Amino acid sequence: MQAAARLDLIPLWFTPFFSTGGVSVPKRAAILRKLAPYRVRPDLPLVFQLIGHDARSLSATAAGFAEYGVQGINLNFACPSKTVTASGNGAYLLRSPETVFELTQAVVEAVPDGVSVSVKLRAGWDSPDHIREIVRAVCDAGADWIVFHYRTAKEMYSPVDASERVRRIACAVEAAGNVPVFGNGDITSCADAEALVRSTGCAGVAVGRGFLSDPWLVRRILSGDANPASEAEKSAFLRLLLAGTDSTKRGRNWFLECVKMTYGADSVEFREARECDWGALRARWAES
Repeated sequence: MQAAARLDLIPLWFTPFFSTGGVSVPKRAAILRKLAPYRVRPDLPLVFQLIGHDARSLSATAAGFAEYGVQGINLNFACPSKTVTASGNGAYLLRSPETVFELTQAVVEAVPDGVSVSVKLRAGWDSPDHIREIVRAVCDAGADWIVFHYRTAKEMYSPVDASERVRRIACAVEAAGNVPVFGNGDITSCADAEALVRSTGCAGVAVGRGFLSDPWLVRRILSGDANPASEAEKSAFLRLLLAGTDSTKRGRNWFLECVKMTYGADSVEFREARECDWGALRARWAES
């Protein structure tokens, strides 16, 4: 993500979620440690994502991050991971719109003016029948904007009919009224983004896995340029990644994954990178 920031591939930082855990509140040192990776581009707005189900710790943690320069707090009520939901967090909370309201309201009241509070939602826990109720809960609690993924938690990442995707996001947009809704889910191209905005009336899109497979996706959507990244841009991206990657097995595997995402699993670049030792790999991309 730091490489993406240095190459102006993203307009803001939107972090992975930070779990508040139990009822604990992170110390100042822990907050600063979490913020440190994003100081490489302090000019980019920073939206820090939190996950949890205790109003006191969630609101106090949000206030703590806001104190150190975060421009926005995002509450994750969407993660469908079994590990997350088994702890009563993420999409599990969609079972109770009342709890979603209480948690959102607590954070809205805890952060100072000028710090936005947004939420990430799915279409429901096991059914999309309560989209309006869930969306109205966060809007009534004072959320400034919403990222809405069209699948339910139980659907995980399974296919959903295209017309049903549109229906669900359009339903969320209508229920939200004046609160902006950003559609999310399976956006992998400029055409996908344009079609979703046109068919649902959403304020924009949020990309997740699509960005991992194409780090230029956000920039291309914002500029309206559907042309793929050039070879020079790809090399520059991988050089920056490599500069911040350590020589451990984990670091090597991470870099190989990035090469695969950039060029494809069947590409010559990925095959050659996989066959190189670490020294040759670093030399190859340092010179490209």
